[in-house]
Amino acid sequence: MRAANHVFRYCRSGPKRVKRWGSSSVGTPLLPPPFTAGKISPLKSRPIASNTNYYESPISLYFSPKIMAPRRRTARKELDPCMRARICELHTSARWGYKRIHKAHPEIPISTIRNTIKKEHQRVNQRSLPRSGQPSKLSSEQKENLVQLTKENPHIKFYELQESVDMRCSKTTIRRAFRNLHMRKWLQRDRPEILPQNAEKRLQWAQRYAHFTPTDWQRVIWSDESTVERGKGGQLIWTWNDPSEQLVEHDVREIRTGKSIKKMFWAAFQYNIRTSLVPLTSDGSSRGGGISATVIRQTYMDQLPELLENGDIFMQDNAPVYTAHIIRDLLQEMQVEVMIWPPYSPDLNPIENLWAIMKTIIRQDHPELENAPDNDTTLCALIQAGIEAWESIGERVLQNLSDSMPHRVQAVLNADGWYTKY
Repeated sequence: MRAANHVFRYCRSGPKRVKRWGSSSVGTPLLPPPFTAGKISPLKSRPIASNTNYYESPISLYFSPKIMAPRRRTARKELDPCMRARICELHTSARWGYKRIHKAHPEIPISTIRNTIKKEHQRVNQRSLPRSGQPSKLSSEQKENLVQLTKENPHIKFYELQESVDMRCSKTTIRRAFRNLHMRKWLQRDRPEILPQNAEKRLQWAQRYAHFTPTDWQRVIWSDESTVERGKGGQLIWTWNDPSEQLVEHDVREIRTGKSIKKMFWAAFQYNIRTSLVPLTSDGSSRGGGISATVIRQTYMDQLPELLENGDIFMQDNAPVYTAHIIRDLLQEMQVEVMIWPPYSPDLNPIENLWAIMKTIIRQDHPELENAPDNDTTLCALIQAGIEAWESIGERVLQNLSDSMPHRVQAVLNADGWYTKY
């Protein structure tokens, strides 16, 4: 097959169709034409300026089949009328040239200086002419007023913002104006209620352990219980189908209504070790049929002796089953140092992150549990899925969570005991 005799040559004005180098109709090889519009010559290999998108190879400037996209123009702020008047005065009265003005004001590009002088007669009082297209419905003063209203009341509604500008624009216009200001409404985060006295206790806890290094936190054993319910938990699912297409294509996340099969588990972990996932079963002594302190005591007796070492610190929250006297007596008998835990602080316990990871793995690896019947077989399958998910969590995840504790403590100190991002 005969090769094409023409290729694209890339210039500032765009690609041009030229004859291929070395393919002459009379048999004489053609030399590459002088490169007048680019940054380098094909006969001299020189570095290309950093602000260009040209290829490094000189020959590829002529023979590469790619067509370069135009460079994006950066947005610059317009000159104010006072600066425009000064530039024009230096040019007309002082007889300064473009380069001399640019030397006096290097922050202004020389092309801006040239255009300012050439278009002086088109302006009125050195102000820019009206832009083409529909004018903005909101003035600068109105936009500043909208921003001020959102700062005074972060929960203000869109219709209230419309009323503040006398209903001159739609909600879409207001939303677009905020988007241009890099502002938007956010979904409010869910956090446990923290009272002032609880915030003080959280701050005291952070101050007590502020000197702990990552090595010190490796001695802490984090424990907690969590309930896994079939069909609950897991991460959000994103789709490219718009809301209307989701209904047509049945691309929806089906959820079960009413009560479903669920199971409570207990576990604990340290820097590089963990206990097994323990399913908790009620012994019938609790009035509500829940987990009693007797069940927790037996769990501690089975799990902690293999986990605890000299110098370790054991963490548990302030649930009634953990503060019962039989639990306190057992920990004192085992000579376990218990960390004083502030109330309403799940954000400070890294095992909460492990529960979220475990529930996500269960939902991904066992989708058959979603529509399984509510019977003992499904309950056994849920327990086995939880144990497999817990064991599949990598050791590196445990280490990263332990190493995050200095950052959590610092976040509490920065927030004076109030809410953190964790």
